[in-house]
Amino acid sequence: MLSSIRKFSKSFLGKIVIGLIAVAFVVGFGMSGSFSGKQNIVAEINDEKISSQKFVSYLQRVNITKEDIERAGGKSELLQQVLMNYISEEIISMESEKKGVQLSEKSLFRKLTDDKKFKKDGKFSQTKYEKFMLSNGLTKPFYETLVKETELKDQLLNFYSGGIKLPIFAVNDLYRKENRIKKINYINLTEIYEKKQIPEDEIKTYYEKNKNSFKDIYKKIRYLKLSPEILIGKKVFDEEFFKKIDDLENAILDGKSFEEITSKNKEKINKIGFVNIKKVKEDGATFKDIDDKSFKEMFKVEDEKAPKFINLNNNYYIFEIMESKTKMLTLEDKELKKMIESQLKITFQIEKIINLINNINNKKFLEKDMLELAKKNNVSINSATVKNIKDTSKFSRKLLQEMYQFNKGQIFVMAGEKINYLVNIVDENNPKINFDSDDYKKYIKKANAQYISKIYKSYDKYINTNYKIEIKNTVLKRIENSF
Repeated sequence: MLSSIRKFSKSFLGKIVIGLIAVAFVVGFGMSGSFSGKQNIVAEINDEKISSQKFVSYLQRVNITKEDIERAGGKSELLQQVLMNYISEEIISMESEKKGVQLSEKSLFRKLTDDKKFKKDGKFSQTKYEKFMLSNGLTKPFYETLVKETELKDQLLNFYSGGIKLPIFAVNDLYRKENRIKKINYINLTEIYEKKQIPEDEIKTYYEKNKNSFKDIYKKIRYLKLSPEILIGKKVFDEEFFKKIDDLENAILDGKSFEEITSKNKEKINKIGFVNIKKVKEDGATFKDIDDKSFKEMFKVEDEKAPKFINLNNNYYIFEIMESKTKMLTLEDKELKKMIESQLKITFQIEKIINLINNINNKKFLEKDMLELAKKNNVSINSATVKNIKDTSKFSRKLLQEMYQFNKGQIFVMAGEKINYLVNIVDENNPKINFDSDDYKKYIKKANAQYISKIYKSYDKYINTNYKIEIKNTVLKRIENSF
């Protein structure tokens, strides 16, 4: 299953495997070894006990790989994820039984045979089904369980949300909120605050407080670019070339030195004097002989005098970090000084904006103050008409989402990724939806979807309230140690 989680992490299957239901874990530290009869219980859902044998059996079906463990950040993290998945499945099963929700074998068969990815010429193909299982590292029983659990969850949620028919005013209200025509005045706050001149003493103070962070690492590297001409005396990347590459990688794994591996090509070895991650040498010259991606991979290596091999975009290298050293940066470095100045400007802008928001919230900043702010800083107050929440002619979708939380007469700060704005909604027009239009049909669906989403969130709260989950960490640790 973990291989399927990894492969389907962006698909609907991946989404149902991880976090099927938001569950609140009440963790029992050190409990599992303290009570007789509980040594083999890895978790409890209310009074329902999950034995370690049952969970280990589940783990065996999961088919965990070394790659899965690395991706999860270790065995402990991975086992917790798998256990959470298992608990989610158990809760779905328990809830389904309570509500009388079930999926017959006949319905499951129909669900599978109707799946487009298993069809050929409009009919279910057993061959495509088998191939899908093999190519994704799945077993039929496990995949069919996944499909069944997904369908049960959908039925459960439909049990709560089915038959919803919102009143007309709710649909119209959503349409009105998203399609109000807003006339606004706004000031570019970033334009004001970026004018701030940072005094030299502030830069020096900041540097002194953080000087241990201003270090630059330089490395001396030697390398051999592995081309077909060098390895096999040809210009083509053929089977012979890749056999040589394999031999070279094996030599590195066998612990051979850089000199031994490159002995036949001594005259073609290149050396880079001390250079930093930006490919700048100590004398200020820029190193250009290695492509950026390959160089960055080389620079990541911390081991000295240990040959390494990399292949990026069909660029093959064997290289070695000969020596590393750290240099303290000083304010003589123009880039460092510019970075500090930029950081201080950002800090200044954040402080100013926080203060401005507080004044707005406390009714201490009004429309007249907005005029005064523009006049004092010699900036323009711009005007714009925003047609609806999708009108991105002047502002991004994210900023529009923020803007449409406010109404006529309100002043607020609108924070963008690069530019911050002070906005005043001076007027707005509230349109009414045409009940015979396609928009009305669209907004019925949208309003229902939003309402159902609220129901789903409430259902998650219901699950968290009604299901007490207790993990026996000692037992889980014992399973991890034997894993």
